[in-house]
Amino acid sequence: MTFTQQHIHPDFSAAAKLFEGFTANEEAQLAVYAGGELVLDLATNYSADALSTVYSVSKGLSAIALAHLVAAGSLDLDQTVAHYWPEFAAQGKSSVTVRQLLSHQAGLPETDAGLTAAQFLDDHAAAAALAAQKPFWRPGSGFGYHALSIGPLMSELCFRITGQTIQHYYETNVRVPAGADAYLGLPENLESRVAELLPAPVPTQAEADKFGIDLGARPSPIDAHVGRPLSEPFITSAAGRRFGLPSAGAVASARGLAAVFQWATGFGASQGGIPADVLAEFAQAQVFGRDQVSNFAPRSHGIVFMKPTAAIPFGSHQAFGHDGLGGAIVLADPASQVVLGYSVRRMTFPGGVDRRLQPVIDAVHAAARGQI
Repeated sequence: MTFTQQHIHPDFSAAAKLFEGFTANEEAQLAVYAGGELVLDLATNYSADALSTVYSVSKGLSAIALAHLVAAGSLDLDQTVAHYWPEFAAQGKSSVTVRQLLSHQAGLPETDAGLTAAQFLDDHAAAAALAAQKPFWRPGSGFGYHALSIGPLMSELCFRITGQTIQHYYETNVRVPAGADAYLGLPENLESRVAELLPAPVPTQAEADKFGIDLGARPSPIDAHVGRPLSEPFITSAAGRRFGLPSAGAVASARGLAAVFQWATGFGASQGGIPADVLAEFAQAQVFGRDQVSNFAPRSHGIVFMKPTAAIPFGSHQAFGHDGLGGAIVLADPASQVVLGYSVRRMTFPGGVDRRLQPVIDAVHAAARGQI
């Protein structure tokens, strides 16, 4: 194993050792702030400046942009979506609130006809189709992960308020002020820094036993529709990286992910880029239980953000962030004043955050609490 970047605060050496232990044959990055100080900046086997697609970690970046809109007084979470976007009222959706939409309660994980790659890579096409769709369940009666569809929904809402897509709004109001290598829409001149993701290895029997889907659980009928394969890997194509689907298309380094959340929270400073009360509103759990799309339990979401659960215990009840299909994660925890960004080039089993990272996360929180 080769550390290609190695900055370790002595108090966090145990976490660094754990990271080193499971990344000997991986290309991985880890960046951690505690109380506003960069305490870990590590990369193994490739550059700390390499950029990769982080899939649903994108939602965490988009959530920061939406929080900025709320802080500016431009977006009210308890207003109806149709107030900002009149066409959304179609098919009985006139009373759906922004809060419901952004916490996976609106019943729009897909359309009956199915959304296409071309629609997803268009500023408005997927959103228009979703606005015309009858919800798959009565909004507010349950929740189900809007894995891709929440991206165009967030972007159209932002556009109706500001005249800008969420990618543009994020770039101007979040990424540039944060000085972060975390992009919703990768500039063409940065393509040379992209490390294409590698496929996950076949899981060992122990991994399959520990993390595999319960054989007694069957996919929901909604999941069978939403989860059908698309004809091309459009998210990780060069065109997909340039577009930056707000739900799954971000391209970032671990440093970049951590920089966005450190800027937003301002841990260790008098204030952050987003007021603490607004972040706390976004971080408050809105839903918990069995997901109507994936049929998995437990799952919990705040406003866009993931919340820790027994299955993925990435922090305290105050913590918020998001993981991604390939193994990446970004998180912030006010209880320990920790911000953490992680990416790994080889996709991991079973999807979502790389489960090998959990002992590192635990060690980081423990060391940070010792400093407070």
